[in-house]
Amino acid sequence: MRIHRAHTFRAVAWTVTAAALASTLSLGPAAAAEPACPPAEPQQKPANTCPVPPAKKPPAKKQAAKKQAPKKTAAKKQASDKQAAARKQAARKQAARKQAADKQAARKQAAKKQAARKQAAEKQAARKPSPQAPTAACRPPRPKPQPPASCQTTPRKPAAQQPAAKKPSAQEPTTQRPPRKRPPAKRPPAKKPPAQRKQLKKDHGWRSEGLYIDAADLRKVNVFLARARKAERTISPQVRSIARRTKATVVSFDERLRQPESVKRAVARTMQGDPTMTAEDALGRINNSVRYILQWPDRSYVKGVQDTTKLLAGWKNANLRWSNTWARPRGFKAISSSWRANDSGHPYELQFHTPKSRAAQRQIRPLYVEAHRSRTTSQRRAQIQGQINRIYATVPCPAGSQLLNGPRRRSAERKAVNGGQYVRAVPVMARNPFTVHEPLKP
Repeated sequence: MRIHRAHTFRAVAWTVTAAALASTLSLGPAAAAEPACPPAEPQQKPANTCPVPPAKKPPAKKQAAKKQAPKKTAAKKQASDKQAAARKQAARKQAARKQAADKQAARKQAAKKQAARKQAAEKQAARKPSPQAPTAACRPPRPKPQPPASCQTTPRKPAAQQPAAKKPSAQEPTTQRPPRKRPPAKRPPAKKPPAQRKQLKKDHGWRSEGLYIDAADLRKVNVFLARARKAERTISPQVRSIARRTKATVVSFDERLRQPESVKRAVARTMQGDPTMTAEDALGRINNSVRYILQWPDRSYVKGVQDTTKLLAGWKNANLRWSNTWARPRGFKAISSSWRANDSGHPYELQFHTPKSRAAQRQIRPLYVEAHRSRTTSQRRAQIQGQINRIYATVPCPAGSQLLNGPRRRSAERKAVNGGQYVRAVPVMARNPFTVHEPLKP
């Protein structure tokens, strides 16, 4: 229908154009002056004709693609699942192959080991001689080849054969002597280890600066020092309690135990001065293996000393020695006392000082050490004593300190402590001032 309309429209157009041309040719120039009709626009289309819309193929493709998309994803997923399953199955097969190969290798190795064991057992069995087969020692000796009677040549002695290597048989007696057995070589004595040598030297005794203590006496000195360390554990609490009650200061508390070398020197010096004295007697004179210093100011010195002696006597500590040197014009100025502990029965020293007397004691310490050396001459000792007197001359004497006395001494017999009977023994005052009043280390 549309095609028919188009052809009709074209036929009409061509008729109109033909008529117009004919009119122009017939009229001539006048007709030419008239305005010609505008040509019909071929681009314009009649109103009754509608443009044909193009076919929309893309939406159809999109819909088809949308319909095919889930199918493709499902196919891809299915293919990936198949590939994963195939991979898993291949891995399982490979693991099974590997396991089978490992088992086969283990079997081969076990078979090799078993074969090696059998071979070793066969070799060992082959080495052992059988009871039926005769050994080399039991076999009869082979007869020597003798030359014919016509030949008078002397047989040659074999050079390589040794007579000792061939064992004689019972049929052929030999005239060769058996080899002498050499005595085994004497081994040198084993050397002692260095630890035993060191122990022997240590137990041999003690020597220092020309002084000597043998091994037996040294053991007694060590027992005495051990007893002093044990007794200090019960004496120190009492001294601290006294200092707290009397408001005193405990000076050089860290040096309350005398040095072992100092005790050994004192014992050796005492025994060297008197050859008849034993180690027990020399140790009995040592009262300062445990020692303390209590210090008060000048104004409270007398009262502090009196309260201390009362407390010690109340705790049943026996006074062994009381030396008040405040009234001396020269030398050591202080109060030095020795006590015997009630609990342990061990002697200890207790000194009562003022601040200035303690400072003087520290000042004379190097001189005291020099005077006690064995190589110090008597002239040098006299000079040292003069210096000590000048130092102590500057120490003031507290009021009433010259009249201080120790408590009354108890009976001589004491109770048995640690398996030994302790008896009150007041040591003999030596003439040497250095041995009577031995100051502590500064």
